[in-house]
Amino acid sequence: MIKLKFNLLLTGIAVTMIACNGPKEIVTSVSEMNIDKGWQYRKANDSVWSSASVPGNVHTDLLNDRVIEDPFYRLNEKNQQWIGETDWEYETRFEVSDQMLEEQNINLVFEGLDTYADVYLNEEKILAAKNMFRTWDVDVRAKLKRGQNTLRIYFHNVFKINRPKYDNAEYRLQAFRNNDQADVKLNLYSRKAGFHYGWDWGPRLITAGIWRPIKLKSWSDFKIDNVFYKQKKVTTELAEISAEFEISSTSETTADMVISHEGKPLATQMVTLKPGANTIVVPMKIEQPKLWWTNGLGEQPLYTFETTIKSKDGATDMMSKRIGIRSLEIVRDDDEFGKSLYVKLNGVPVFMKGANYIPQDNFQNRVTKERYEHILGSAKEANMNMIRVWGGGIYEEDIFYDLCDEKGLLVWQDIMFACGMYPSDDDFLENVRNEVVDNVTRLRNHPSIALFCGNNENEISWYSWGWKELYEEDVQKQYEADLKKLFYKTIPNAIAEAHPDIYYHPTSPIAGIGDDRPKEDGDTHYWGVWHGKEPFKNFEENVSRFVSEYGFQSYPEFASIKKFSIKEDWFLESDVMRSHQRCMADEGKDLDYGNRLINTYLERNFNKPKDFENYVYVVQALQAKGVKIAVESHRRNRTDNYCMGTLYWQIDDCWPAASWSSIDYYGKWKALHYQMKKTYGQILVAPLEKEGKLIAYIVSDELNPIENAKISAQVLDFEGNQLWSKTETVTIAPNTSQEYLAAEVEDLLKETDRKSAYVKMTVSSENKVLSENRYFFKKDRDLDLPKANITYTAKPVDGGFEMTLTSDKLAKYVYIATENDDLFLSDNYFDMDGGTTKVIKVETKSEVAEIATHIKIISLTDSYDGNGDAVK
Repeated sequence: MIKLKFNLLLTGIAVTMIACNGPKEIVTSVSEMNIDKGWQYRKANDSVWSSASVPGNVHTDLLNDRVIEDPFYRLNEKNQQWIGETDWEYETRFEVSDQMLEEQNINLVFEGLDTYADVYLNEEKILAAKNMFRTWDVDVRAKLKRGQNTLRIYFHNVFKINRPKYDNAEYRLQAFRNNDQADVKLNLYSRKAGFHYGWDWGPRLITAGIWRPIKLKSWSDFKIDNVFYKQKKVTTELAEISAEFEISSTSETTADMVISHEGKPLATQMVTLKPGANTIVVPMKIEQPKLWWTNGLGEQPLYTFETTIKSKDGATDMMSKRIGIRSLEIVRDDDEFGKSLYVKLNGVPVFMKGANYIPQDNFQNRVTKERYEHILGSAKEANMNMIRVWGGGIYEEDIFYDLCDEKGLLVWQDIMFACGMYPSDDDFLENVRNEVVDNVTRLRNHPSIALFCGNNENEISWYSWGWKELYEEDVQKQYEADLKKLFYKTIPNAIAEAHPDIYYHPTSPIAGIGDDRPKEDGDTHYWGVWHGKEPFKNFEENVSRFVSEYGFQSYPEFASIKKFSIKEDWFLESDVMRSHQRCMADEGKDLDYGNRLINTYLERNFNKPKDFENYVYVVQALQAKGVKIAVESHRRNRTDNYCMGTLYWQIDDCWPAASWSSIDYYGKWKALHYQMKKTYGQILVAPLEKEGKLIAYIVSDELNPIENAKISAQVLDFEGNQLWSKTETVTIAPNTSQEYLAAEVEDLLKETDRKSAYVKMTVSSENKVLSENRYFFKKDRDLDLPKANITYTAKPVDGGFEMTLTSDKLAKYVYIATENDDLFLSDNYFDMDGGTTKVIKVETKSEVAEIATHIKIISLTDSYDGNGDAVK
């Protein structure tokens, strides 16, 4: 039973407690109407209008109208650049009821216009929008008429608006460039998603349109504008929350304010509202609150508080907000290593396990609730507890944060700036200020919001990518002052307006920049592996306090590749594969740069695949192998709160392509995501060979010790024979990493060749396996792997069927391939010891017999028979 105590403090206002007999149906006096019907679009000033979908964008309207073909298919994107260079118009007609026209206030609210948009109501200009991230609220009561009203929006192409700003600037700004389009720098002057201009994982599709809803809102007397539940102090015994209401009123009026939970009125106060803006602060005390925890540490109870205001003449408004009660602190303390960066949740240091997130589609209107559920559900399934919303995309939809609340995923929220230099004139700064206030106000009640970060890589690009050296000293000083003005004054001040207590991180990475910002002083982006061509082992030597970016590329599985290409495209140097591999060099002139990097690592670690289909399979295994080494290194080093976070780049894709993602555009888990499900487990056994010894580290994210646990190590040959074994009973220390077992490698192998044996480590408790890992003494290409014979049987179970696989010998990266989209595997790309079985749950609506005809099972040794012609 939840006990709530309310202290109602209203300076100068009498408070009267009124008894309530029970919940009543509330009919609010504030009404709204979606303006989403009857829309048409056209090229600006064209004579022909076509039907449009709102919310949407011009690309999807053209696609629905069959003017263009799928931009993601083969090379279609290249022929569609004209769309972003064109002005577009949208128009609709709507009727306003007599009742609405009688209201004292009527506003048109535009939740998202992309990007430069002149809005006309009945041919009178009412708005010049200039920021796709802002909400625009326009008083239109005097401009509406009885009967039919016309709403027209003229979208200017961003190049036309930004070119004069770029040409007339005192100095040229720099931007991340991954293609040969020089006008990408123009986007720095507009508040538009950076990835629309192309990135090293996405296409260049410059959208325009009404990308979020338009609503006509009317009200009289008063309305609740916002409420912010400030969590002042939270313990297991008591939560002290300050509910701060912003209420607009047209006149001085007296009203009853009721705060309810779970349909039960808890307290009522009589208040006097004055004309204009009113602020009401309601301190609340909740005894024995159910605390919100991240995924893996506990449950995610969510409290819904409803506030209703009703005057004596019947005017009513209400607002409902859902929160999770928790204390959260970002700890930035000086310590023996440097300067910490970690999350303390409900008084407990919590290691962050997660990934960076980009928009799921270049066309946001196509991202359905089911797609959000899949990506964030997959994050939870992979034992993640944090998602970083990257600064070159968008402030996500409400459903994104709702699902993060429900699934225990903290959000590292970037402000939308990435990899560029930005202007800092007064108009730009005011535009940004309003953008930040809008979005922080919208997000601040979500328990999942952990921090706001000013930008992605804007400082490291200036100080470490050679940009600073492009300018004379006076320009350097001017830009650095502008940078401070934007990211150290305007943005944090705007955040503080809406959410004064949340932690602000000025830039990511904040450490690892030059000699004055060592990696021991905060978060780093480590790209020595990949761009630096450093070996995977260097992940172990480059561990910072929080590793917020790193990663390795792979291709989507072959069944996914088939969806955007044809047979003639299935080799790396085809125009289509090059087009869907956006990691380029030399400003887009070196189209093979990304593939060369993949192949450099592939040749170091694996045998050459025999064909393109096997190539994409092996490259997924390569990606999983590299990121596994990184994550194990980060988690091993969490002792004494040294390294307290690892967020690989990236969980998802915005189109089908080679990228760093662990889930491809079509929602298929790659080998990496299956691997992270294991490596991000609450308990991890992570072996490390050092100075002739093999050491077993056990990492625990649990908050309590695990007593009488067993750690076992076996040396096995590839036939499955045990050559050596040892088991110890241990107590696993909570919330830390420790060494538990160590042995000389010579004692483990004796006369056995390193190419012919491996160590299998298992941690268990009460006969349940908590973590399992294998350590091979040689790279995969150098192992004397036998040809494994893998068979399987299947039986129906609820929700699908079970596959029982058997392998007579060691089988590495066992891959169950299927082209059936209605199928999800509980595990894939896994190792099997010789003479063992493994049970896989297959979720599907299809019958076993139907699925069986589409399944193919291979392991690593099947991938490199033959001459090999995929890698050229």
